Amino acid sequence: MASEERDGDVLLQLHPEEVVETDTQLPEEIERCSGLDYNDFFWRYMHKNIPVIIANVSNDWECQNWTVVQSSPESRDLNSNPSASSINFDYLKTKISNGPVPVADCNSSYFNSHTKLELNFHDYLAKWRSSIESQSSAGWTSAEVNSNVVPTSRDNLYLKDWHLAAQMPGYNFYKVPKYFASDWLNEQLIQQGKDDYRFVYMGPKNSWTSYHADVFGSFSWSTNIVGLKKWLIMPPGEELKLNDRLGNLPFSIDEKMLDEHHVRYYTINQRANEAVFVPSGWFHQVWNLTDTISVNHNWFNGCNISMVWQNLKNNLKAVCNEISDCQQMDNFEAHCQTMLRASFGINYLDFIELLEFIAARRLAEGTVATKFLLFDSYTMNDYHVQYDLECLSKITRTLTEDPTIQCSPLQLEDRCQRLLARLEF
Repeated sequence: MASEERDGDVLLQLHPEEVVETDTQLPEEIERCSGLDYNDFFWRYMHKNIPVIIANVSNDWECQNWTVVQSSPESRDLNSNPSASSINFDYLKTKISNGPVPVADCNSSYFNSHTKLELNFHDYLAKWRSSIESQSSAGWTSAEVNSNVVPTSRDNLYLKDWHLAAQMPGYNFYKVPKYFASDWLNEQLIQQGKDDYRFVYMGPKNSWTSYHADVFGSFSWSTNIVGLKKWLIMPPGEELKLNDRLGNLPFSIDEKMLDEHHVRYYTINQRANEAVFVPSGWFHQVWNLTDTISVNHNWFNGCNISMVWQNLKNNLKAVCNEISDCQQMDNFEAHCQTMLRASFGINYLDFIELLEFIAARRLAEGTVATKFLLFDSYTMNDYHVQYDLECLSKITRTLTEDPTIQCSPLQLEDRCQRLLARLEF
């Protein structure tokens, strides 16, 4: 059943899964869909942790003005080479203030990550534009589409993890697609005015993101506004085939390496106006095959909250092992939680506070489906709210059985028990 309009907002219609399938076999290739129903996306892809490419998601976004319409439809085909005019530098400079932005130097690494820089936005645009113009005047030809070869004779600066939506809250340059609106992480962070996980990426041809899985073990989605991206992505567990003797991951991968290690993987060629849904725990690496701009979110919800919890537990264990020689110190557990927040991004208290926040919203008095608004556009039907409450109850019950929570001097078990009592009332 399609999402319905109600009072100007989109109602996220979720219904019980019609067919209970025990077969979780991975697809032969990643599907590309258009006009996908929310309920189908939820049960076929998000609930089963399977990637999908969704076309035609950004047709009406304001940030389409960040691009210049090409003269022919063929100019955006996968095997084309869009010209420099596909980026509307003048419009970007007019609409977005000249504040500092985070930039990664894709030609330089530092401790297994790209070297980080900070530039003013207009200076970044000027460098990007100048690089394109110099390539054009020199007759530089691009590497073959789908190549992983990155030239090192020129700047390769990638504007990444830019919190533009938070920095310019009055500039509504995109809309969260309905498929990704059930977002417990950003729902809490935006409502409470905290740092969020909404990003803009801008980069030249051959800029790239190194091999990784997403923060917290979260889902992510990435929508191309302009340009072409190539993804290499693998199901959970396949990454273990690439670890070295100490369990360290490679910084960069390619098809040759994956084939030599007998890794099962998929190749995605993402076009403009397409969103890639990246499930929890799917390691991936991404190359910009052309000058590219994308909008991206990390998030989690009831479908993957147990995976996030498991990652949190695993990271606490790693922290405790790292400083095991200090176990006799006072407040050792509290110190581990502080280090966990610094290294992982959240700790046990943060996780419980998020569960409490989502539970309070879903348990709001009155007609529950109208008591909260997601991304200023979406509400949930009653079944969706009930599904969230059941997921909250299940994960909270799991937390009450965890020895670290049971022994916490912060009375975390008491908080979980109180939350569970509210959820199971």
